[in-house]
Amino acid sequence: MTQSLTPNTRLAELRAQLDALDDQIHDLLMQRAKVVESVATDGGKRGTKIRPGREASILRRLLARHGGALPRQAIVRIWREMFGAALIIEGGQTMAVCDGEGGETRLALAREHFGPLTPVRRHANPAQTMADLTREGGAQLGVLPPLAEDDEAHGGWWPLLTASGAQRLYVIAKIPFWTKRSEGLPVGDAYVVATVPPDASGDDRGLLALQFTADTSRARMMALVKDAGFEPGALWVRRLPGNTHLHALVEVAGLVEDADPRLAAIGGLEAPPVAIGGFAVPVDA
Repeated sequence: MTQSLTPNTRLAELRAQLDALDDQIHDLLMQRAKVVESVATDGGKRGTKIRPGREASILRRLLARHGGALPRQAIVRIWREMFGAALIIEGGQTMAVCDGEGGETRLALAREHFGPLTPVRRHANPAQTMADLTREGGAQLGVLPPLAEDDEAHGGWWPLLTASGAQRLYVIAKIPFWTKRSEGLPVGDAYVVATVPPDASGDDRGLLALQFTADTSRARMMALVKDAGFEPGALWVRRLPGNTHLHALVEVAGLVEDADPRLAAIGGLEAPPVAIGGFAVPVDA
C-alpha cells in the first residue's frame, strides 16, 4: 500500500520544483542578456536605444498567449523590468521629468514604466525638460504632462515640437502602458519625448501639429484632416500669444512619416503640417 506524503514532505518537494524552475528562469535571463549584448554591438542601434513600439508589440504578444493563475499585470511588470535592464546593458539612459502640478505622479509613472534604476533629472517646466534632451550630455527621454489646450499644469507644451532646429523632438510613447490602475499605482498619464521618431507597434496613434486661420472651426479642422485621408480622433486647439492663427494638434490612426503624401493634401493650412510623433496604444486591461 502506497504511503501518502506528509504535508511537510509534499511542501519540500514543491519548493524543490520551484528552486529548479527559478534556476531555469535565471539561465534564460542570462541567455537573454547575452543576446541583448549582441544587439548592442552588432544590431546597428545608434543614439537613443529605446524602441517603445517594439516593447509594446512584445507585451501584446505575450498577453495574447498568456494563461493560468499568474496575473496578466505581472507579465507587464516583469517584462518592463527586463526592458529596463536591457537598456542598461546597451549603455543606459537618463530621463528628464517635468515637475510642477502632477510632477510626483509623472515621476511615479516614469519609474513604473522605465524602472527604478533609470536616473532622473527633474525640471520646472516642459521647455526646460525638452532642452535637456538636445544639449550635449543631456537626457535621452523627456516625461511630459498630459496634452491640454493651455498652459495650465504645463499641458500646452506640444507646439514646442514644431520648432525647426538641428535636432527635432518627437512624442514616442504614452504611459502607463497598462491602463488598469490597482490600488497603490499612480493614476494619470504622461507623454514621452525623445530625439528619435517613434517605431511602429502595429496599433498606434500619430500626432499632427497644424496651423489654421483664426476663424476655422473645430469641425472644419477635423473635416479637412479626414478629407486628406486620415482617421482623426482627439483634437487640441491653442492660440499662442501674438499669433493670429490657431495651433491644432490632431491624433490620428497610425504613425505618420514626414513623406506621407496625405500631409500635403490637408487643406486650409497657414503653415506646412508637422508630424510630431505618436505612441503605441496602451493596453486596456
